[in-house]
Amino acid sequence: MNLWQLYKSSIFLSHQTLSMAINFAIISGQNPAGNAENPLYNQLLDKKLQARLQQLGVPYRSVIGAAPDLSFQEKSWVVLCDKQQAITLALEFTQNAIYWVEQGQLYLVPVLLPEQEECLGQFQQRLVLLPA
Repeated sequence: MNLWQLYKSSIFLSHQTLSMAINFAIISGQNPAGNAENPLYNQLLDKKLQARLQQLGVPYRSVIGAAPDLSFQEKSWVVLCDKQQAITLALEFTQNAIYWVEQGQLYLVPVLLPEQEECLGQFQQRLVLLPA
């Protein structure tokens, strides 16, 4: 299965509920351009993205993007910014795509990939709440 198809099946693991009254992006700094990196390098990339979010002064929360069977998990961030700023951040961190949530709808938005943006349905249906 190609990366785009894998991205389309993602679920999101979070320790807190997210309001569907606000729009937000889900961005990762890990595995640039879809290339699996070693865990320590991914941790460094994640810290760099977190520092960049702090520098920008945008609200953010931790989330994990995952395969439905949890065989793949990638540390990501829910970022309260506009869509263009999210795309710019994803470019800065060499990401293939971002997720965009608008009025509760989940969209897969290409950044480096030549695909078309796709609506994936209700975000809440893909959100798995973890114990606090």
